[in-house]
Parts: sequence; C-alpha cells; structure tokens
Amino acid sequence: MYLTIRALHVLLGALWFGFAAFAAFLLMPAMEGAGPGAAKVAEGLDRRGLVAAMGALAGLTILSGLWLYWRYTAGFNPVISRTHAGMAFGLGGVLGIIAAILGGSVVGRSMKRAAAIAASAAAAPEADRARLLGEAAALRARAHTAGKLVAILLAITIILMATAAYA
Repeated sequence: MYLTIRALHVLLGALWFGFAAFAAFLLMPAMEGAGPGAAKVAEGLDRRGLVAAMGALAGLTILSGLWLYWRYTAGFNPVISRTHAGMAFGLGGVLGIIAAILGGSVVGRSMKRAAAIAASAAAAPEADRARLLGEAAALRARAHTAGKLVAILLAITIILMATAAYA
C-alpha cells in the first residue's frame, strides 16, 4: 500500500508541476501574444474542465502527501518531524499546499472569470467589447503572474522532497 501511494504521489506531483510549468511559461505567454484570439483558447480550456483537473491533481497530490508524511513521522510525531528529513518533507508539503491555494484562489478563479467575460464580450455591443476583452486580458495576466509563482513553489517542493531523505 505504501509504495502504491508513494508512486501515485510522485506521478500526480509530476503531472501537477509539469502542467503548471507548461501553462506558466509557455501557454499563458502564447495566449497573451494572441490578443483577442486568446479568449477562444481560454473558453475551450474552461469547457474541457482545466480548472477542475488542476484542482484534482493538486488535491490528490496533497492528500497522498499528507498520508505519506503522517506515515513517515509515525502519526506526526514532533521528534521525527524535527529531524532534517522531517523538516524538509514538512516544508515541501507546506509549499505545495500554498501553491495549491494560490493556484485555486488566484489562477483558477482569474482564468474562469476571464473566460466568462470573454464569452460575454462576443455578444456585447461594439462599444463595450474592447473594455470587456481588456478586463479578460488583465485577469489572464494576473493568472499568469500567479501561475509562475505556483510553478516556482512546486519546483522548490520537488527539490525538497527529492533531497529530504539525504538531509
């Protein structure tokens, strides 16, 4: 059971980081460069459940990580938690949780709002369309900035988790 959960945790974490890095450093900059055409991409990603999928990846990674940490520390035993390895695993877990909160509260919400605004811009009068598309672009820019921070936090988390056993 332990090895299965650990393998699942590593796989989910790799997928979460991989997609977060792809989105922050490739997809979002490409969307910003696309101008108004980015609205259709954002709508498509929203329709395909991107935010829910990212939330599920983050949530399952965190739950499996909490279980592994509980198991590693023999029920969150403070003596084990204060070892170098325990602190590295713990700090990595905290950074992962912060990344998930930031991803859901800023990146996810901003992208969903941007997609909704962009969709309503298509039916809006010409006078309002530019303003609405500008709002959507500003929300995507906010998500992009937060997305870069999420990817960096996850990279640090992975480094801590990978090196903790050697601390």
